[in-house]
Amino acid sequence: MMKLKNLLTPVLAFLVASLTLGAQTGVETGTPFGSGDDSIQCRQNISLFTSYVKGNNFKEAYPFWLEALEKCPASTKNIYLYGVQIMNWKIESAEDDATRQDAIEKLLKLYDMRIQYFGDDPKYGKDYITTAKINDYLRLYGDKASYDKIYDWAKPVVDEMGEETESQLVYFFVFASMNKAIGNPNWHERYVDDYMTGNGILQNDVDALSEAGDTVKLQNIQALKGQLDELFATSGLADCDMLIKIYGDGLEKNKDNVKYLQAMLDMFRYAKCENSPLYATASRYLYNIKPTAAAAMGLASECIDKGQMSQAKQYLNDAISLTSDKRLQATAYYTLGVIDMKARSYASARQYCNKAMAVNPSFGAPLILIAQMYAASAKSIFPDDPVKQRLVYGLAIDKLQKARSIDSSVSGEAGRLISQYSGYLPSQQDIFFHPDLNSGDSFYVGGWIGESTRIR
Repeated sequence: MMKLKNLLTPVLAFLVASLTLGAQTGVETGTPFGSGDDSIQCRQNISLFTSYVKGNNFKEAYPFWLEALEKCPASTKNIYLYGVQIMNWKIESAEDDATRQDAIEKLLKLYDMRIQYFGDDPKYGKDYITTAKINDYLRLYGDKASYDKIYDWAKPVVDEMGEETESQLVYFFVFASMNKAIGNPNWHERYVDDYMTGNGILQNDVDALSEAGDTVKLQNIQALKGQLDELFATSGLADCDMLIKIYGDGLEKNKDNVKYLQAMLDMFRYAKCENSPLYATASRYLYNIKPTAAAAMGLASECIDKGQMSQAKQYLNDAISLTSDKRLQATAYYTLGVIDMKARSYASARQYCNKAMAVNPSFGAPLILIAQMYAASAKSIFPDDPVKQRLVYGLAIDKLQKARSIDSSVSGEAGRLISQYSGYLPSQQDIFFHPDLNSGDSFYVGGWIGESTRIR
């Protein structure tokens, strides 16, 4: 009997071990579903929480979802797709701040887990997941969001994926860097480097989409790039001296680097540093390798400085034909208008201004230029009638008011000119004693102008 007992003991131990191994979670086995009963349970939990979420019954879905998340997190992306909905329900239904905060942190952790298990998805990889995480973070924290956190989440992905990075994440990366630079002079150069990196990635996307003819995605990417460019231009964090310091030595080393030159030209243009000799040199290097709109704009600027207006106009027309970026096209048209305005070819200049506003309706500078040309024409339109000459300023004021209403960046200049031109308007007494004029009537300004205004 003793011998039989001794024989059975290892057999029983083996059977117990076998049963234990037959039921292990996905986490324990390193497999998607686990094994044995745990594998069955995992599939049941996924089926149950999926059904409940589809019926908007998040309360019933939660325990089944949580068990699937904890025991078989690599089994299906649905754990994370539906999990976002479940955790947002937890956040919205939280009864106190502490509970809500805990739910928010768990939601953010959910994105990290999705990256861990599904970050290599060819279509919805870690860049896509990180973008979704940041969008939710900004939505939930609003003004209290930490740009240090956003930067720390985005930068490693941008560094790893480079030109393959999802465009919205590139935007968040550069935007966070800009906010880190505000009030921190030590970060200014880093911001310029980050802007250059992001600008290069987005420009690559623009080039690829332009070649593919995908106009819908192209407009979206150009809008993101335009926002970053606008922020760069208005941030005050990168002035001409800084850009010259940063890129003065690097230009010659990178004179054959198309992406470097393209990004550098964008930075100099948006920081309004076109008068720098570096800008002209970089433009020439890029144009010789690959004629682009940015390079053509740079060469046009150099020609304008040298008084070579005919050549400048040729480069500006090249720029218009070399890009589908409406903001850049509008700038080129406007610059053509400035050239013709200085040559007193007012009708032609206005045509260019109208083209600029047609491609970029929120561009106010062309309206200011038109107003200035109207004011300059007052005496020639009515050479023998000083009162009517002064009424032309009312038409100029109309343009300036419109410029101020559509483009906040020109409001200061528009306001200054409105104040100046208002002082030139005829008095009520002048109008009263003029036989052809009545206050409040429409007044037509002929000549090359051919527009009407209201007598003030």
